[in-house]
Amino acid sequence: MDSDAPTILIVDDEAALRLMLAQMLADAGYATVEAHTGAEALAVLGKHAVQLILLDLHMPGQFDGEELLFELRNRGDEVPIIIVSGWVDDEAAAYPPDCVHAVLKKPIQRDHLLETVRLALDR
Repeated sequence: MDSDAPTILIVDDEAALRLMLAQMLADAGYATVEAHTGAEALAVLGKHAVQLILLDLHMPGQFDGEELLFELRNRGDEVPIIIVSGWVDDEAAAYPPDCVHAVLKKPIQRDHLLETVRLALDR
């Protein structure tokens, strides 16, 4: 792994999906860190500089992905965020809200993921 590789935070409550995304990204040369809740993601962000966040919106617990998104934007954090969710419709995927770079609908296709990540990091 290149020490200058961008670091991507994967936030999802599904361990198998985090592992799959981490492997796809690692194979493409990216470094990854993971969190399974919004609260854990904030802790990870306190320890690691990340250049991109892949964020599931709907996670169990008191601090889900939507709350994490609002918390980050309210405090002025401008790190690019790609929403990764099975709970979005086609319109949301085609026209993401201004506070995120893109919306990817589960199940995620490898090539689409990597192209979306590359575009987000190139911004």
